[in-house]
Amino acid sequence: MARSHHRPKKHHPQQQHPASARARKKAAPVISIFIGFFGLAIAYFAAGGPNIAALIAGAVIGAVAGYLIGNSIDKASLKK
Repeated sequence: MARSHHRPKKHHPQQQHPASARARKKAAPVISIFIGFFGLAIAYFAAGGPNIAALIAGAVIGAVAGYLIGNSIDKASLKK
């Protein structure tokens, strides 16, 4: 009778390769967009209506804040 459990295994465990830098760097743009829309909404309600200057300022400030937050998240995830 064959004793296959005594034979050496043919499949070696696969090595886990670290993810590429491009695959890891995806939090900054996504968070920038979401916080940009959030800043747009805050500017709309703070201005009391559709004030173009306030909407643009809110969107830009929100996008910059989101980009900075996203970069800090990316840097923290690279340290692990």
